[in-house]
Amino acid sequence: MKVYGMPQSAYELYGSGMPIDERYHVNDGEHPDYVPSIFPQRPSSEGSKRLKRYQRRDAVSQHEVLPAKRQRIKPPTEASPTETPEDFDIAYPEAPFTEDSLPQPSDDYELSDTPALHRQQVSIAIEVANLRRERDEARRERDEARRELQNWSKERLSVHAIKGNDSACRAMAGLSWSVFDCLHRYLVQFIKSSPKGFRLSTQDQLFLCLLKLRQNPSIALLSQILHRPEPTVRHIFQRWLNLLYAKITFLIHWPDRECITQTIPPVMKANFPRLTSIIDCFEIRIEHPKALKARAKSYSNYKKWTTVKYFIVCSPAGNITFLSKGWGGRASDVKIVRESGFISPLYHHPGDQILADRGFTRKMSLPYLVPVSKPQPSL
Repeated sequence: MKVYGMPQSAYELYGSGMPIDERYHVNDGEHPDYVPSIFPQRPSSEGSKRLKRYQRRDAVSQHEVLPAKRQRIKPPTEASPTETPEDFDIAYPEAPFTEDSLPQPSDDYELSDTPALHRQQVSIAIEVANLRRERDEARRERDEARRELQNWSKERLSVHAIKGNDSACRAMAGLSWSVFDCLHRYLVQFIKSSPKGFRLSTQDQLFLCLLKLRQNPSIALLSQILHRPEPTVRHIFQRWLNLLYAKITFLIHWPDRECITQTIPPVMKANFPRLTSIIDCFEIRIEHPKALKARAKSYSNYKKWTTVKYFIVCSPAGNITFLSKGWGGRASDVKIVRESGFISPLYHHPGDQILADRGFTRKMSLPYLVPVSKPQPSL
């Protein structure tokens, strides 16, 4: 007997895949199973989300044939920071993998019996093997490039880059190679031992100090190039700077008058026959002091920054013969010259000539001061 509105069989009730709430809830008012409700459901022509999900799963299960056992790809393990590529014995194939050179299946990988799927799995396996080979080659080239870059930077910023090359040594350190070598042999005898962490040789340390004085690169840049911590590079510079000040300050001395006369260039001797020295003041930028009084004394109106000012004197031949103590940038050139002791009968005699720029005047009680006039441009 057929009952209207009831399923005809158990398969229609349980095997059709339609949810129970969809079968027994009827929105048609003329249907015998219609039940009025204050929460009417909106009719949907596409069905519920559960029905759609079930239909998709059913369609996939009917058309897709899964292989017997899928390949399990293990993620590559990263090497520890202390390990290097030389610690691994990796065999890199010379040619890409092909179907004939593909490794035999293992327990982790099984091929399907279906010819189409078998060919697809073989092509995928070949592609994966070639990608792994390219990845290993890329890693090896990357490591080699890193080592070459480190070795190149260390060699370029070391004594080996200027050894025996006077032009390169003058450009980077300000001295010729013979003078640099003589200076190193003189200073190294005062060094008892190097602190821990100083892996640079004494020549490289001296070269680093002179390079900082000559080109003034930042400590951070030197640290990155040399692959050394910034405190280590800063300590090396300060250590050798103090050693230079303590051991070669005697080289700055006032020469004899006969030595000045014999070494004066002919060009200067023709215009200034009794020239003895050339004077000037220079300033060095510093960080702003925390103390307000020190900041006010070191602020320079000319540089618009906090500076340290020095008074320097050189002979006509270019040798430094006099250097004053450091002053704040606020001090004037005339005051520094007067307080430095340069105006003394020990250094000058009546009739001597001194070259200076327009910042110095004859008010400094130097009757033998000769202001240098700038050459007029020719029309």
